[in-house]
Amino acid sequence: MSHIKQVLIVIIICSSYNITLAQNTELFPVNWKQYIRGGLVQVSKDNGVAGYYRINRTSNYNFGDLRLYLYSLKNNSYIFIRYKNSSKYHRYPRLYRFSTIAYQKNKKAGVALRYHFNQGLGFFMIPYKDGHVITEISHAYDMSDYLNNNRKTSYARSGIYWDYSSKFFGSKLEFEYFYQISEVVEENLSRTQIMLEFIIPIKNGMSASLIYETENYKQLNNNAPNSISFSIGWKGNMKWSF
Repeated sequence: MSHIKQVLIVIIICSSYNITLAQNTELFPVNWKQYIRGGLVQVSKDNGVAGYYRINRTSNYNFGDLRLYLYSLKNNSYIFIRYKNSSKYHRYPRLYRFSTIAYQKNKKAGVALRYHFNQGLGFFMIPYKDGHVITEISHAYDMSDYLNNNRKTSYARSGIYWDYSSKFFGSKLEFEYFYQISEVVEENLSRTQIMLEFIIPIKNGMSASLIYETENYKQLNNNAPNSISFSIGWKGNMKWSF
């Protein structure tokens, strides 16, 4: 729990700095939203329940997002905390800079714990009425404990993200590739992460979601298994103004 507390402290500091910066640099309307989701998940032959909570702050040029994932399986548990903040360039609003900090624990993938940080640039390739396609490039690194072997690993990271939302259904596709650029000590930790989500609106902010996720390492034999989950969620506005 001490590791989680440390990460939460860093996230709070980053979030406070981002809010203060936004207050000092722009007078645009600010929107706060929260998302809650819970349901069933299957990871290989391991079944269990999954929970998710997200809160974000958006304005014309600034974005802050905090996410918490929890899996409780029969033979395993998984926790993931991520905070991301980004800001658009005023002269080129389709271009933005961002930084992300995360904490992950997943023993089934051989990851006892992983602190992750990345920082880079993003670009709205195809913005349209009901969604957008975004691409990102960044430098990333992990502070990891793989099977009690501490490692610091650097990567060149790239990603592409597609979001679509209408009154009938929504969908998300996330594809990320981490190419290891630091010295390979034992094994190459380059990896691909994919997430696909289909969302069916129900009523009053409620929705049903079907999510598929996978994380495949280039050389490791203990690849994280694929997961599929079905959940019911709710999203709504928060009456905050700061």
